[in-house]
Amino acid sequence: MERVSITERPDWRDKATEYGFNFHTMYGEPYWCEDAYYKLTLAQVEKLEDVTAELHQMCLKVVERVIASDELMTKFRIPKHTWGFVRQSWQTQQPSLYSRLDLAWDGIGEPKLLENNADTPTSLYEAAFFQWILAGRSDQRGQSAGRQRSV
Repeated sequence: MERVSITERPDWRDKATEYGFNFHTMYGEPYWCEDAYYKLTLAQVEKLEDVTAELHQMCLKVVERVIASDELMTKFRIPKHTWGFVRQSWQTQQPSLYSRLDLAWDGIGEPKLLENNADTPTSLYEAAFFQWILAGRSDQRGQSAGRQRSV
């Protein structure tokens, strides 16, 4: 994995606001890194694919454990009035739309799961729309931020 420095877009906050991405800055800090991207080898991409598939299955096992326990449902702060719906959804195997796994990884050791954002409304907007806008703007500047692949 190689960290590649690029020039920060001077108007990225304005563009984010223009497209309704109003949480581009949190606690006075940018929500994402604007001055670099990571270039991965094919082997690293395949490693991440394998690890994320395994982590997803592990998360599903946690869900199964949590919904079987009132104590864990309470501990995870799942509102009591939703328990029946949550359990029924699990038992009838309602499909999940997506899950974004936030990882920490140096490209060498094992990736570590920081957070699983499953079916959160902002994830679709981030990944399916706004990152696409940013990638297109990078291409226009001659920087293929995040799109290059080393094999």
